[in-house]
Amino acid sequence: MTSFSIEAQVRVKDENCKHLRKQRILPWVVYGKNQEPISLKMDYSDFLKTFRKAWESSIINLKVGKKDIEVLIHEYQKEPVTGDFIHVDFFALTRWETLHTKVELKFVWDSEAVKLWAVLEELTKEVEIEVLPKDLIDHIEVDLSALKNFEDNIKVSDLKVPDTIKILTPADTVVVLAAKPRKVEEEITEEVSETTTEETAETTEENK
Repeated sequence: MTSFSIEAQVRVKDENCKHLRKQRILPWVVYGKNQEPISLKMDYSDFLKTFRKAWESSIINLKVGKKDIEVLIHEYQKEPVTGDFIHVDFFALTRWETLHTKVELKFVWDSEAVKLWAVLEELTKEVEIEVLPKDLIDHIEVDLSALKNFEDNIKVSDLKVPDTIKILTPADTVVVLAAKPRKVEEEITEEVSETTTEETAETTEENK
């Protein structure tokens, strides 16, 4: 797994969060099962650079003075209009205790169904997992080569992960579907409708 590191400073009680944000400093908190909550602050651009690479499924080495804490991005708040981060919660990890987190799905390889003009509908972008911090992975690969015909799908139960990882998302959740293009569906519906009409007409003639 790729390692990330970020520096932060302790935030004193009388520091105004709005004033910090105007200075492009992000206020945030770190806590965990064995970590008392600590109010911190960091340079906004430093956090943004890390977030764009780490997301919520990567361990970040947090440096606070001489102390190092391994954390995950747990929750965050954004300003509704600008989309800027205004607050972040980090969760401090304990190496020997399992954690629940979400991990991104990465779609790889080619699908035979696409050659039939199937439309691949990616219905699930991430799954929740239970794992020890040392066994955490950046992503789970989804092998699209399993999709060969229209209506083929890949479910969570089809995902391949190491034995050290337990997927908590329901096994029957559809991850990706090889759907028929709308035009093909319309043509099939029209053909069925025309066939039914012709059969009905023939039956009527026979009954006369």
